[in-house]
Parts: sequence; structure tokens; C-alpha cells
Amino acid sequence: MAERPTLKAFARSRRRPVRRDVKPLSRVRLFLDEWITWRFAARVDRTAAMQRAIAAERASFEALDDAELRALFDKPLRAEDLMDAAKGAERFCAVLEVFRRETGLRLRENQIECALRLLSGTCVELRTGEGKTLAAGMAAIAAASVGVSVHVVTVNDYLAARDHELIAPMARFIGVSTAVMQQDDKDDDRRTGYDHDIVYGTNKVVVFDHLRDRREQRTLGDSHRPRQTGQALAIIDEADSVLIDDATVPMILSEPSKPPPPVDMALFRHLVAFASALQEGAERERDKHGSWRLTPRGLAALKREAASWRHPLARTSDIIGLAETALMACYGFLNGVAYIVQDDEVVMIDQATGRLMPDRKWDYGLQQMVELVAGVPPSDETRTVGQITQQTYFRQYRILSGLTGTAKECRGEFWAIYGLAVWAVAPHARSQLKGNPLRVFRTQAQKWDAVARRAIDIAETRAVLIGLNDVAESAALQATFAELGREVAVLDALTEAQEAELVARAGQQGAITIATHLAGRGTDIGLAPEVRAAGGLHVIIASVMPSGRLERQLYGRAGRQGDPGSYDTMISLQDRGLVEGAFSLARHVATSLLRLGAFPARSLSQIQADRDRRSRAMRRQTLLREQDMVKRLGYR
Repeated sequence: MAERPTLKAFARSRRRPVRRDVKPLSRVRLFLDEWITWRFAARVDRTAAMQRAIAAERASFEALDDAELRALFDKPLRAEDLMDAAKGAERFCAVLEVFRRETGLRLRENQIECALRLLSGTCVELRTGEGKTLAAGMAAIAAASVGVSVHVVTVNDYLAARDHELIAPMARFIGVSTAVMQQDDKDDDRRTGYDHDIVYGTNKVVVFDHLRDRREQRTLGDSHRPRQTGQALAIIDEADSVLIDDATVPMILSEPSKPPPPVDMALFRHLVAFASALQEGAERERDKHGSWRLTPRGLAALKREAASWRHPLARTSDIIGLAETALMACYGFLNGVAYIVQDDEVVMIDQATGRLMPDRKWDYGLQQMVELVAGVPPSDETRTVGQITQQTYFRQYRILSGLTGTAKECRGEFWAIYGLAVWAVAPHARSQLKGNPLRVFRTQAQKWDAVARRAIDIAETRAVLIGLNDVAESAALQATFAELGREVAVLDALTEAQEAELVARAGQQGAITIATHLAGRGTDIGLAPEVRAAGGLHVIIASVMPSGRLERQLYGRAGRQGDPGSYDTMISLQDRGLVEGAFSLARHVATSLLRLGAFPARSLSQIQADRDRRSRAMRRQTLLREQDMVKRLGYR
């Protein structure tokens, strides 16, 4: 069992930054924690006494003037005593009163509970729309007021800036310093930023700053002045996105090297042409993990073709791996799904959030072959100078806590890897969200037509949000709406710059908004009064989502804070989530039942559960492999 984390006011230091030693996890330990011990992790409620003390005392603080309220923060209080009801309740009540005066909002009991659990090193599940930003801000300010250095981690620059702007006035009131880190900040601004008590920033910003510090420490030695000052307490918003979906994606710090040699580019062109001509089933097929492989006939064809290629690797066994890389470039990484072309460059799409990743590239060879398929100029070679996964980085924090609307599906994994118990905090109002039965169509064309007509009908009196997986599906549905003479708003990787404007209009009567991967965007859809009166926001899930958790994130956009709302799930038997990817026996059976129309909802849940199991297994393998590389090679 993981030890209970204790708040401590570690001094910020660039010469000796505080971090927790990351102990390797064994296969046996991972298995036991993921399947058994997590069930006992969150049985004891360690915040109940504090909640009662706050409820009893908070009203009396409203009578204090500003000077008296500020004076309460001058009273000495050890960080270790903040969570003691007898010693720390006054501090939390004072923070709550500051929030009330600066925002005009009185934080609800479930927000207070959420903040207390965050400071106890817990992953809190709180429904979308329940005020997670203020709860995280309350936890951060309370911790910073007793000398704890806090990093509040979000998934994009917009959210980091928005959340910081909301919390900064309360922090200033009590003399706590805050900063927000953006991806395009200069190094001097980064160093200044990390000197503040509370730092807001994205997961990618803090991880890459860590990698830059490590690289410069190796090259410059003692003359290097790091950016970061330690890893004491992290509060991670959208924790399932950061700590689960993106957990094992290598964060690679690289620098441009040189243009690809002409002989390499010639080989890449041969490989792309060869892969493009192969027949599916006869010469190329998917393996059990969903990757494209050459069949025996394909291998024979490769041997014949490669005999005429002038490259040192053409007549070695390495050519097989390169040919299968070309298969992935042609058939695995699709335009509008894995990437888009922007300003004559291939820009990757984050599969967890649907956002663009302009600073990320695939490995040498795959990157250039994808560019050949996309018809853009090949990029230079890159040299890797630092690498780490997010799960390794965030496990280094002395105290780690998380916040998300969808955590229960990942309870075992959170506990096994991070020692994070998951605790669900109840919403403040009973949900009025209504779900309709799953509808299954034989073709995508039939589904798109039904989705568009359903959305147009409901939008007569309400607002409609349609959730999809990728840009390609978004374009197909948008074309269907155009055929019906209806314009719609589209929120995907191609329209990120208009995100705030699109979301602001999404709750108006008659609005139809198509969105890909809305999870992690952190944007509330405000309802017009007439929409709320007519039944609220209606969500249509129009793709086979990779997991039930992503479905919950989507339909959770409706029925927020006790508002009325409803949702449909409409899929087709041609959806990529059904016809692509690795197939197990269980998935074969569930897909067959779905095609026969038997137990559709249960069959879809089984398919998603099977994909979840495989994803967990892959993340577990990546973790163990990374640990092995650290042990043998000092890989970090």
C-alpha cells in the first residue's frame, strides 16, 4: 500500500530541487494493485472532520473586515498541520471568505470536499460543470499560504491562462504569488515563473522544461541555471487524460540535425510506392495489436522489389521493418485522423484531446514517409537530446493529486502506478440527464443522414452538440449537413483558434455544434434560458468511442449542475472503432452480436472494455520497458 502523503513546506531550490525518488514497480506489484488492493485504497474518509469544522465556522468570518481577514494569514501554521481540523480549519475558512469577497461566489460543500481531498493526495472524480477550477484554486491557495510550492497542471495554454486569471486575485489578497507558463514563453520568463508560489501551466510545458534542465545540466554543469525549482505538490486537471491516455507517450526533446540524405529519401519513396500498391488481405494485414504487417506474399513481393533499390539496407532484414513502417504511413496514420496538413507541414493530432501538436514529430523515416504520403516537403532529421514519459515525470512529485469528471474506469491503474486513490464527490444537484437507446446503422452514409436530421429537428427549440472522433468524420458529417442546406459550427483541430467563440454560441437556441474530443477543452456550454426551458442541451455521440469513459465525457456536457439535458448514441457498422484495431475473441463475438442486432448496448460496451484492457496492457508494458531502460542505460 502507498503511504499517505503529508504536506510539507519544502524550500524551492534550483541547486537541490525537491523530488521524490521513483521506485521501480514489479509485474507482481502492478498486478496486485491494479486488480485487488485499489479496492481498499479509499475506504477511510480522512477529510470528514475538517469538513464539519469548516461548516461550523465559515459563517463567522463574513463579519471580519479586509484587514482582519488578511491578518489571519499572518498567523504561523505548519504545512503539516493544515489538514488537522483543530489547527487548519481557520485557514480554510479564511480562504473561503476571500473567494466569496473576490468572486461573489460561495463555494459549495462538494467543492470544499474536492479541495480537501486534493490536498490529501487523491484523484477526485467530480462531474463536469461542478466547479472544479475553483476547487483546485482553493486547494492551491490554502497549500501555498503555508509555504507549499504548487504546480496546477492543465492540458492546454488556454485553460492555464483562464484558470490563473480566475485565481490570481484571491492569491494577491493574501500575499501569495502566482504565475502562468505558456508554451511560447522565453527561458528567463520561465525561470521567473517557477519562483512563484503557485504556477499554472500545461503538462507539456512542465515536462519539457524538466527535459531542458536535464539536458543543460549535462552539457553546462554547475554553470547551468535551471528553470524548475522542485516538484512538491501537483494538482492535475483532466487527470485521466494526462496520467492515463498520455501516460506512456514519450515526451521527446529533440533538435534539428540535417536534411535527410538523398539516398534515404529515394528509399523512402520506393517504400511508400511499394506499400501503396499492396493488396489488403493478400499482401498486407493487421496483427493482433492493430498494426499493419506484411503477409508471406507481401514479404516475397518486397524481396523482388528491394533487389533494385540502391540503399545499404535494401538487402538486409532491416528492410522488412522499414516496409511495415511505410504501411503505417500509408494506412495507419490517416490525414484528418492522426494529422492534418497546415502551411505545407504535417501537424500531428493528439489522439486523447483532438488538439494539434506542432512541436511533435514521429521517428526519422516514419515522419518523412508520412510527409511523402501527404505530399509535403520532407522535414529535416532530428536528434533526440532528452526523453521521458509523463507517468515517470509526475510520479516524481512529493504529493500528486488529480481532478477529472471521469476516473472510476481507471481506479486500478491510478492506484497501481501513482498511488492515487479515486474518490467520487457527489454533484450538488440531482442529475436530470436522460439517455436514449443506442441506434445502429448498417452504413456510415445512413448514420450521417440520421444524425443530421435528428440534430436539425431537435435544434428547432434546443441546442445540439455532436461528438465525433476525428477531423475526417467531422468533414463527412459537415458535408451531410450542407446537402440538407444547414450550416453548423465545427470545433476540431482545424478550428482551435475560434474555440472560445464557438463554445459561447453552442448553447443558443438553434445551434448545432460538431466537436471532436471535447474532453479536456475545459469549456462550459452556457445555456440560453429558452434552451433550458425546452429541455437543455442535447448531445449526439455519433462515433464508436474508444472507451466508455470518453462517452461519459461527451454526454456529461449536457445536464450540468442540475440542468435538464439528453443524449443519443448513434453508430454504424462501418465506423472505424468497429472495423479497425486489434481483435480478440471477445471482441469478435461482441461485434458479431452487434451486426445481428442482439444486445447492442451490451455488445458495444464489451468492445470498448476489450480495447480498454488492451490499452492498459500496452501502458503496463511500456512502463516496465522504460524502467528496464533506466536501469540498464540510464535512459531519461
